[in-house]
Amino acid sequence: MTITVRVATERDFEAWKALWRGYLAFYKAEVADEVTRATWTRCLSEAWPMDCLLAQREGQVVGFAIVVVHPGTWSRLSVGYLEDLFVAPQARRGGVARALIAALEARGRQYGWHRLYWQTDKDNQAAQALYDQMAKRTDWVRYDLNID
Repeated sequence: MTITVRVATERDFEAWKALWRGYLAFYKAEVADEVTRATWTRCLSEAWPMDCLLAQREGQVVGFAIVVVHPGTWSRLSVGYLEDLFVAPQARRGGVARALIAALEARGRQYGWHRLYWQTDKDNQAAQALYDQMAKRTDWVRYDLNID
């Protein structure tokens, strides 16, 4: 089955939202509906450095990746932070996540990014098996200081 990856458009909201809900459920997280809508709006807006790529298989949206592009301090080039990646359960282990990351890599080359980076939960072994094939695992430890 062929997987195609493309940039999301406004007409994709409902398909993306269904996947977004699955993503939140996977991480046992909740966000308000207005945050969901704001995230989608930012992904589509030229004013925000966010993009959403969608993966389709047989015409159905089966995965998404949201990247935030920002300046870096170790290069004059921008860097891409893959903030969110999710594949529908029925489409997993079929190359969808790999296709999304490969499309982001190609996008980074197109726009001259220095690197693409991301993180995942320490217990997400399935994702790590793929990520270890595609990128270098680092020894960095992440800390969160919630401001709001």
